[in-house]
Amino acid sequence: MNRTVLNATHVDLHTIERISRAAAHPKSQQIMIRGLLDSPAGYSALNIAVARDDLRDAALAAVRTLVEREIDVGRAWPGEAARWLSRARADWQTSAALCNHLAWYARTRHQSVLLHLGGTDHVHRPGTDQVHARALTHLHLAALRYDFRCRTITQLLDEAGEAQRTRWDPYTRALHTFAGLGQGRPGSLESMERDLGTAGDNPQVCHALLHGLWLGDGLPDQAEHILRLASWPTFDDHDPIMLFRTATALRLLGRRADALAAIDGALEALAPDQPEAHADLVRERTMITRMPSATSTSGSLT
Repeated sequence: MNRTVLNATHVDLHTIERISRAAAHPKSQQIMIRGLLDSPAGYSALNIAVARDDLRDAALAAVRTLVEREIDVGRAWPGEAARWLSRARADWQTSAALCNHLAWYARTRHQSVLLHLGGTDHVHRPGTDQVHARALTHLHLAALRYDFRCRTITQLLDEAGEAQRTRWDPYTRALHTFAGLGQGRPGSLESMERDLGTAGDNPQVCHALLHGLWLGDGLPDQAEHILRLASWPTFDDHDPIMLFRTATALRLLGRRADALAAIDGALEALAPDQPEAHADLVRERTMITRMPSATSTSGSLT
C-alpha cells in the first residue's frame, strides 16, 4: 500500500473502533457504517478489522450492511457473505446469526439464496475451508426453512455421509430437526430435546425449533411443547415471533383471551419494516377472533 492508502485505512480503522463503541446506539452505528463502506479504503480496513478480536463484531456489523447492499442490487451475494465469515474465522454461533438474518433479508428483497447458490458441495464435500462451507450451508438451509421446504432440507442433509454428519454444528442439526418437526416425523421431538441440551441458549437454535413445532402437523402435545419452549429464558418477553408462536399454541388449546393478548403483544412489538411477518400475525389474529368467546379461559400465557 502507498502512504495515502495506509493513512486512509488507518482512519477507517478508527471509524470501526467508533462503530464498536456505538453498539448500543444502532442509528448512530449505521450512519458510521455507511460512511465506512463509502470510503475508498473501507474494504481494506474491514479486511484488517474482521480478523481482530477487539473489532470483529463491529466489522461484521459493517459486513452485514455491505452484503445487504449486494442483495439490493441483485448481485450473487452468498459467496461474499461466506468469504467474510471465513476471514473472520467465525464460530458457528456468529455464522448462524449473520446467515439467518441475510437469508431472511434476501427473501424479502426477492433475491433468495436459492437463486444464487449452485450445487451442494458445501453440504456434502465441504473441502478444507470449513467456515466458508458452514456459512453456505447455513444460508442454504435457512432459505429452505423460510420457504417451508422441509422435505428438501431432510433430503439434502440425509444425503450427507456419516463422517460429515458427525461434524455438523448445533445450528445445522437444529435445522435438520426443524424439518423433521415440520413433517411430524417420528423421533423429531426427541431430536429437539437433544438439540436443546446441546445449544438451548442459542437464539437461532431456539427459534428454528420453535418454528418447527409451530409448523408441525400431528405432533403429540404440540401446543404444550410450543408453550414450554417459548418460555425459555433465551427468548425476550417481547419477542414478536415468540409471541406469535405462543398465540397459535393458545388458540389450539382453546384459550381465546390469552391467545388474543399474545398476538396483540406480538403486533405491538413487531418492527415497522417487517410487512411479511405482519401479514402472518394478522392472519393469526383473525383466526383467534373467529373462535367462540365461550372457549376463553383465564390464566397465565404459559
